[in-house]
Amino acid sequence: MTDRHWARSVYRAGQAIGALMVGAMTLLTVTDVVMRYFFNASIFGAAEITHAMLAVLVGAGLIVVAALRIHICVDLFDAPLRRRFAKGYPRWQLLCEALGTAALAALLVRHAWHTIDFGELTAVLEYPIGWVYAFVALLVSAALALLLSSWRAPVEHESDSA
Repeated sequence: MTDRHWARSVYRAGQAIGALMVGAMTLLTVTDVVMRYFFNASIFGAAEITHAMLAVLVGAGLIVVAALRIHICVDLFDAPLRRRFAKGYPRWQLLCEALGTAALAALLVRHAWHTIDFGELTAVLEYPIGWVYAFVALLVSAALALLLSSWRAPVEHESDSA
């Protein structure tokens, strides 16, 4: 077992959670639309569940993005900064990505803590939404750990490297 085995496991977990969320969201949405169309009845709380799954999908997606280092890059700024600060630019870019991800994780932890402490429930199904925020905060923290590690996910398809 290598010393970066944890990173590969986190990356694979992010992929699996993301795929599960996309599949479940699609299935729930299609089923809800079919139920509305043919039976004039919707699935109670489907939109609320879909919103929670979307939040989890974003957190899992951030793990994959951090592992593949495919963050959004603004070409208007990237090319001139890369030319002007050739040596220090990759470190500056990593610092900005890490600070942004850490800030997002901290905000999510704070918000999760507040909603769990307050006992906030969702409007329709009345389940404690704070635990969803806490799970997303955990996923974003895992993305931060991957970002700060030197491990990078292998590019699996040739079109991904473009």
